[in-house]
Parts: sequence; structure tokens; C-alpha cells
Amino acid sequence: MLIKAVIVLVVVVIAFFLSQYVAEKKRKKAPAARRERIYAPMVEDDNAALVAFQQENPQRKVVLACEEDVTNDTLKDLLIIYKEDDPTEGEITRLVVSIAQQDGSYTYTEPIPAPIENQGIQFKNIDEEAEMEFIVSGEKDGAAGYAIYRMIDGQPMDLFGDGMEDCC
Repeated sequence: MLIKAVIVLVVVVIAFFLSQYVAEKKRKKAPAARRERIYAPMVEDDNAALVAFQQENPQRKVVLACEEDVTNDTLKDLLIIYKEDDPTEGEITRLVVSIAQQDGSYTYTEPIPAPIENQGIQFKNIDEEAEMEFIVSGEKDGAAGYAIYRMIDGQPMDLFGDGMEDCC
């Protein structure tokens, strides 16, 4: 009886370590599937650029606002995704960049369409050149999309993307 118990225990221990080994192999085989997206955090409510935007645009409801120097001038700019009512289209979602100026003021880019829900912003210096690229992603009714932008001549320019027309 003791021999049977030892054999069962050995088999259970071997099965446990074998399952751990197989799980680790699977994890190493598919690292892209487990790669987590790291989104920029929402700025605090008292962020100066956010407060200025909200004071100038009280009709716009801010959904997401993330800060980074995207103009390569050492000043933090603010990317703002907001919703507002449009008389012809109903509720719309847009992205605007609040560009920080040396005197402490802000200028704004022309609004561009933004994802309707589950919005995220990532900052990546993809080409390792001057301006920081930013990735805007999100969904609309389950359709996902993203676009990679760079500031060119004071406006966000779409460099590459997929599915944005379905989620904006």
C-alpha cells in the first residue's frame, strides 16, 4: 500500500512539473499574443492645459487627455479626445492637440475624428527622429481601429492606420 501511495505521489509531482513546462513553452511561443499595450495615463484634473481647454470649450466633454512633447520643443503638449453635440451629426468624438507655447498659452490643432469608445493613446518615437509619434486606438460597436500620427506643420498627420474609418 505504501509503495502505491509513493508511486501516485511521484506521478502527480511529475504531471505538475510537466504541465508547468508545457505552459511555459506555450507562453514563449506566442509572446505577441501576451504583449500588453501600455497606454498613456490620463492627466490630472488640474493640468493647466486641460483646464485651459475646458474653460475655452465648455460644450466639449473630455474623454481622454494625455501629455507628451509631440512637437519636439521641450514643452509638454496635450492630446485631447472629447465628445460634443453637432447639430448635423449628433454626438461626435474628436481629437485635438493642445500645443504648449513658450509664453504659457496654448494653440489648438484642427479637430480630427477619434474613436467612439475604448480610446487609448500611446506615445512612441517610432522612427527615432525629432517629433514623437502617437498612436490613437479605439472601437465603435466592436469594430477596432488605430492610426499613427506625427505633428507636421502644426497639425497631426495620419502616417499609417487600420480600421479608423470603422471606429470613428
